[in-house]
Amino acid sequence: MNNFNISRINTDLGIFRVSGLWCHENVRAILVNIDSIEVMGTDGWVLLNRSSDEVINLVKELTPIFITHLQSKR
Repeated sequence: MNNFNISRINTDLGIFRVSGLWCHENVRAILVNIDSIEVMGTDGWVLLNRSSDEVINLVKELTPIFITHLQSKR
């Protein structure tokens, strides 16, 4: 597993800052573990509660975008 930090990523769902761990050894089984996710609010970065159902669903939806971004940076 490797640490990653995405300082800013623009998506259709908002602008996010994300950090965590990811494993890309096996293309068919890429794993991403989010340690911290923040969204750009009107007054700056807002830390999201990763245990909230809404955030869990948001992370599931954003994970393919994060993987594509991380793979492009390898």
